[in-house]
Amino acid sequence: MQAFAQFIVRRTTAWAIVLVVLLLSLASLFFASRVDRDDDVLSFLPRENPEVGVFYDVSKRFGSLDIALVGISTDDALAPEFLTRLRDLTKRLNETDGVGYAMTLTNMDDFVADPQKGGITNDYLVGKIPETPEERAALREKVFSRDHVVGNLISEDGKATLLYCFAGYGADPKVVAQKVRAAVEEAFPREAKYWGGAPFISTYIYDVTQEDMRKLAPWAVLVIVLITVLSFRDFIGAGLALLSTGLGIVMSLGLMGALGVSVNVVLGSLPVILFALGSAYAVHILARYYPVAHEQKDPATALVQTLCELGPPVIASGLTTVVGLLSFLVMDIAPLRTFGIFTALGILITLILSLTFVPAVIYLVRLKGKPAEAQGPARFHVWLATLPQRRRVALGAALAALTITSGIYVGKLDSRMDNAAFFSKNSPPDQAETFLRDHFGGSLFLQIQVEGDMTDPVVLRELRVLADRIALLPHVSSVNHVGAVVAQLNEAMEGDRRIPDTAAKVKLLYGFMEGKKAVTQLVTDDRQRALLQVKLDTNLAAETEPLIEQIRAVTGTAIAAQYTVAEAKGPRKDEALARARTIATSRIAAIGRQYGVSLPEETKLVEHLGAGKAPDASEPVKAALARFLGSEECSVELESPEAIDKVARALTALGPRPEAAKLPETIAQALDKPVTDTLVTDLADTVDRPLDEIWRRSEAMARAKELVAAMKITPPEGPKSERFHTAIAMALLDLDVPSVALPAAAGEAAQKLGVSVTGLPVMHAGLSRSVESNQWKSLFFALGCVLLIMAALFRSFWSGLLGILPIMLTMAVIYGGMGLLDVRLDIGTSMLASLIIGAGVDYAVHLMVAWSAPDKSSLTEAATAAARQTGPAIWMNALMVAAGFFVLTLGDARPLQNVGGLTAAAMITAALATLLVIPLFARKTRYYGDGSRIAPAVPSSEASDAVLDTSTSP
Repeated sequence: MQAFAQFIVRRTTAWAIVLVVLLLSLASLFFASRVDRDDDVLSFLPRENPEVGVFYDVSKRFGSLDIALVGISTDDALAPEFLTRLRDLTKRLNETDGVGYAMTLTNMDDFVADPQKGGITNDYLVGKIPETPEERAALREKVFSRDHVVGNLISEDGKATLLYCFAGYGADPKVVAQKVRAAVEEAFPREAKYWGGAPFISTYIYDVTQEDMRKLAPWAVLVIVLITVLSFRDFIGAGLALLSTGLGIVMSLGLMGALGVSVNVVLGSLPVILFALGSAYAVHILARYYPVAHEQKDPATALVQTLCELGPPVIASGLTTVVGLLSFLVMDIAPLRTFGIFTALGILITLILSLTFVPAVIYLVRLKGKPAEAQGPARFHVWLATLPQRRRVALGAALAALTITSGIYVGKLDSRMDNAAFFSKNSPPDQAETFLRDHFGGSLFLQIQVEGDMTDPVVLRELRVLADRIALLPHVSSVNHVGAVVAQLNEAMEGDRRIPDTAAKVKLLYGFMEGKKAVTQLVTDDRQRALLQVKLDTNLAAETEPLIEQIRAVTGTAIAAQYTVAEAKGPRKDEALARARTIATSRIAAIGRQYGVSLPEETKLVEHLGAGKAPDASEPVKAALARFLGSEECSVELESPEAIDKVARALTALGPRPEAAKLPETIAQALDKPVTDTLVTDLADTVDRPLDEIWRRSEAMARAKELVAAMKITPPEGPKSERFHTAIAMALLDLDVPSVALPAAAGEAAQKLGVSVTGLPVMHAGLSRSVESNQWKSLFFALGCVLLIMAALFRSFWSGLLGILPIMLTMAVIYGGMGLLDVRLDIGTSMLASLIIGAGVDYAVHLMVAWSAPDKSSLTEAATAAARQTGPAIWMNALMVAAGFFVLTLGDARPLQNVGGLTAAAMITAALATLLVIPLFARKTRYYGDGSRIAPAVPSSEASDAVLDTSTSP
């Protein structure tokens, strides 16, 4: 260090250093301007985690799982003028690059039966924009009769609509969010709009963080500058300390630009962190240089002495900070590793500048010295440092109590992550979440991928059972899946909203889905994988994480991973019947949840289904058959209403599933015609299949009404009542399914159903576990490395341990405070440990290096001398860092608020802990390292006087 110091105080060396630093700074400015931004919150997911692999695999297969939601509030969402604008907006978004698919009321597919040609007609739910009051009334009735639409695309009161915008795979969520926002703002400039979903949330988080940094960073810097100037009372020294730190920041950003590293939410705080932590080294150099230069008079001699005295501790302090930041490398979150690398490099650069650039400028400008008394409130520093000598027992007991109490609240620290962790109450995302939850059941989706043959009715029924079971869980507002679409198509084709009984029918129905983008979100083109879209009415991790575990439990029990197809009348008929009842009761329970109807326990439903005879459905059958005979659907026209009534009565009297041979005889008798009459034979052929279907539906409806009455179920009022009973009836039809999936018995050939739970809530839960695990790994890594460096510096393990005690106390107090105030351990607050280690070790190193207690002196004198020498620099840096970070709490970005406030508190706590803990335990070891290399700032007599003078200081 002596040789290095002598080398620095040469004019040619000093000018060379200044010139090189300025050239590097100019180059860094150029590269810093090329730094890009990355606002994708998903980039914080640990890619090595298997769950993350599933998430991206599912996202690639079904299109991006990034769903942008826009809620639009209006007086009437079905008003023609509003629908026209909504239709134009939907068309524009579906033609926008980066948007995979946009869905609104105006492009929602609506499959209905074709009364003229038979089969299915496919049109949009809102096809022609209504023009007359009658058309408007008809459209309103049509829309509100679609229970899967109400609460998902239009609110129950009809005064809000929801736009779903699925980002294309690989598209930048921020770009998608910007395009969607611009298009919606242009189409609906006057209406209230609410922006929900991952693309809008991630964009808001990054934008508000960057805006806060742009707005508050200058104020933070200004506060730091003012504190530095007031502490040094010298504009040149203060400016030099700040300039060296600023150049370190520029070089760090320039290095990021040169290497193509993007700035994310965490890296956006790098300038403030470097400015706060990196300034400590120049501050310590200048704080020591002033009194030495005042005594030596010659700047060169003073510089050499300052560098010899403070060089090793400054280097050790800087290295411990670098090691603390490099602890991020043991984390499995790539952006945090990047943050650790470049923040450590920034600290290393500022450390090098403080030992080269700062001394070079001091030498060139011939900076004058100042007496030690002019450097700050020395009385307070001395009072703190000597307090342990005067009140050892009381202080020790107080610190022990504080540590124990803090430890208790550390145990209550919550590390669960969710969207709410990134934004504040009443912020735009929070308002959007409230609006979307109240009107559309929430904005957060969880996805479940099921692997199997989705053309097999047995598999589709298992898929629906899984969906029905999940729909009953708390906070699940809706579950959408391809089985529901197939059932809707089957209703249009055959009149039954249920899964068809044959694979041929299923494949036929899939033909009507070809080219439908909405369907690609639910099933792959090869029909081998399906996706359940589960909408949640909460975004709080405290509610979603237990729900995820419940869903995983359901996926493990609701369907068999290894199954075989069992015929209803086969060897396992009893098991097949039990499974059919499970399918039916699961459907009924889900229907009750959908309609908001309270149902009895499922076991009671199963008991009721297995008891008693089916109720008589003759009258409903006769009425339905008469309607069919008199409709265009019947190709044979009867002579009169009386003939229709006779035929209907006669056929009904045959009962359900009559023999085909009896139909002509019965019709002939009813019409008083011979059996060979063309009218009779044609009508018999025409009515054969419809009669069977009418009996089946009518019996199911009768059983549904009997079930509702017997179980004392209160159905919904109005038009929903009929739809509710019909849905129950369709569920009861599954009691007669021809085959079901049963767990494969030993020796049976088995088929597989693979189930994977994924989505943003799962990723947030994984990120929570990762943050907690990473915190402990990085903490132990940093403390272990710091302990080794400290032990090497002071040539004693116990001295090194003493040096990290203030850090440990500070972390206990801060994390305990987080547990007390319910501040979560998230991505932002997980950086606190490194910041505390970086600053706390710096304070401990300098106090311990300045500590000197020869045999003939007291510990009180040692504490006084060390406090006078290092106290001003310690408190100056603590106040600088605390004030700079506290300014960040004045913004809107919640991560910055948490990090800013906690870091400010941590710096003050670290300074206090250093000046209390080290003097408290410095009893047996009277000096650390080479105690003779630093001369006391004041004579021993002055020190003693100072202690006496400050013994009663407040």
